[in-house]
Amino acid sequence: MRRLNLILLFLLFQSAAGYCAAPPYELYLKGNLSQAASAYAELAAASPADPRPLMNAAICLKQAGRYYQASSLMTRALERAPENPDIYSELGWLRFHLADYTGARSAFETALQLQPKHSRAELGLASVYANLDDKKRTIEHLDNYRQLRPDFAGVDYILAWNYMNFKMYKEAESSLIEALRKDISFTEARLPLAGIYARQGKFDEAWNQYYRVLDYAPGHPIASKMMKILEGKLSKQPEEIRPPFRITKPLVMEPLDALENLSRSVKIRVGIGATNTGKQGRNNFLRLKSFEGLTVTGKASGKLYATIPPDETWTVHHDGRSVLLKGPDGKLHNSFQGPILVKPAKPGGTVIFDASSRIKNPWFRGADRQYRGYVELSPGSRGIEVVNVIETELYLLGVVPSEVAPQWPYESLKAQAVIARTQVLIRRSRGGIHKKQGYHLCDSQHCQAYKGKSIEANTTTRAVVDTEGEILTYHGRPAYTFYHSNCGGWTQASGEVTGWGDSPYLVTKPDIDPAKAQAPLDPWDYHLWLTGNPDANCNYPGRVRASEFRWMKIIRQKDMTFRVNKDYAVGELLNIIPLRRSPSGNVNSLRVIGRKKTITVTKEHLIRNLLGFSSLKSTLFEIEINRFKDGKVRNYWIYGGGWGHAIGMCQSGAAGLAGKYNLAYKDILDFYFPATKISRIKYVKKSGK
Repeated sequence: MRRLNLILLFLLFQSAAGYCAAPPYELYLKGNLSQAASAYAELAAASPADPRPLMNAAICLKQAGRYYQASSLMTRALERAPENPDIYSELGWLRFHLADYTGARSAFETALQLQPKHSRAELGLASVYANLDDKKRTIEHLDNYRQLRPDFAGVDYILAWNYMNFKMYKEAESSLIEALRKDISFTEARLPLAGIYARQGKFDEAWNQYYRVLDYAPGHPIASKMMKILEGKLSKQPEEIRPPFRITKPLVMEPLDALENLSRSVKIRVGIGATNTGKQGRNNFLRLKSFEGLTVTGKASGKLYATIPPDETWTVHHDGRSVLLKGPDGKLHNSFQGPILVKPAKPGGTVIFDASSRIKNPWFRGADRQYRGYVELSPGSRGIEVVNVIETELYLLGVVPSEVAPQWPYESLKAQAVIARTQVLIRRSRGGIHKKQGYHLCDSQHCQAYKGKSIEANTTTRAVVDTEGEILTYHGRPAYTFYHSNCGGWTQASGEVTGWGDSPYLVTKPDIDPAKAQAPLDPWDYHLWLTGNPDANCNYPGRVRASEFRWMKIIRQKDMTFRVNKDYAVGELLNIIPLRRSPSGNVNSLRVIGRKKTITVTKEHLIRNLLGFSSLKSTLFEIEINRFKDGKVRNYWIYGGGWGHAIGMCQSGAAGLAGKYNLAYKDILDFYFPATKISRIKYVKKSGK
């Protein structure tokens, strides 16, 4: 009777908050978290022996930031399932984030008694001991956690975090390096590593790490400041610390020669060196050469202005209005106010841009770049605009290996070739989304990654040749073949995401063995699934990086407040609440509560960019807010899965379908784009393009 009265009191409280009778899972997905918790509590009252409704209600309340109420309900669930280690573990985390370390330790220890190899309880117990300044037990339990999750970069990061707190800098350095070995994009690991190097007087190494931070988080305030401080302490020049990739000899493709095997296809215009928004980077000057030699002609006049011998480097400069062409001696050769064409002197030749630290655009600064076709250069408002004019099939030779690993199972490479080709057709229509910029597609992930000839590989070239002209269609029209690196275990329907349309073949589905079925996960199962290491096509050890499937971040309150206030003047952060979710679990609405005001963010890229200095890998995440005993926020623990928007084809999942289940590329495409079909296009040469 006591239990029933407590639940009724809980329901009464929730009714005052505006409870509406609707299925609890539907309320949860819509972000009506308090109402969802009420509905689950009502189910708990109707089924007094079932712990699951209480567990689901607790997760809803935790997501809403109501940890005390969630803890109470989780305790109630234990009365119904006293032998469940997962409930004890999650109760421990709720208490830990409320700074109740005694209660948290008791819950985690009980979980480990019931299940000795419970990874999340091991992490929790280590976190408790860290806050109790018990170095020995902290490291002991973190070592246990690492043995249970050996491929998870998060454990090395947490180890390093604690080593830093214990002033064990040598051990912290080793753990941070290991975290970066598993996840090269782990920006939060580079910052403390750079600090350790600076403390040791290794200024070159520190500078390099801060530089790498800016690769993933442009404009990062700490990295930008520290690089300037360190510049006067470097023992080498920056280009010696980070030597650019150099192209020193022609790439020979054996046994397959694409030029001999591919038909002539439609030419497209690709903006080179574009930013993540698809716009041209700042090209103040560029260095040009070719193994075959080059010609420089006026686009409008067709007049030949220069012939550049093989292996001789010339430069083009931007003076604010014109493109200046200079010879190897540095003397001005010609000045152009309109576009010029730089073409290889021989069929099948390439144009090479030599890297230089003086170039403002990072794309041309850090590595040599080599392109088939020819290059169009013209003066623009931000510098020299660079467009690669190239046949579609030759362009794909540089796209497929830029998007997927050439060593992946071959059928997954063919699937990628088909959808990349379809993307060209869609993005080229009506002049393309970059029509105003003067090109059909850009070379960044804004359209699809394209790194030119130097990245080509025999496997991906063969995939392009073997699928030549094939595109994916729906009812006779090119399908929207969106794709992403890793879905984290579920793809989401395009209709769930603001601004992505609602295509019937872009659906929510589990990324698992096609022979199996799985219903969408309720809040409790979703939480265990996201914080665990479940089976999935895209969880493919040895082929796919584990850090793309599951990842985590811990962000301090002052850093998160600083980052959010760069975009929204909310004042000191009080709470961050994921609201609306797809059945896949992806967050499609985020509420940010500040001392000055509250905002709601609904666009996928804005949600990802908001939570930390470097963008979140995906919107498949949960946030746990860690607080001091006085209730003030200490830091944010973000558990996430996948990399990308999760719409369409999961590239890692395609590798899994091909490698684990031997699916052919047509079956892979049918799995991710149901009801579509493969069609073949006939290329028609377009004049004037």
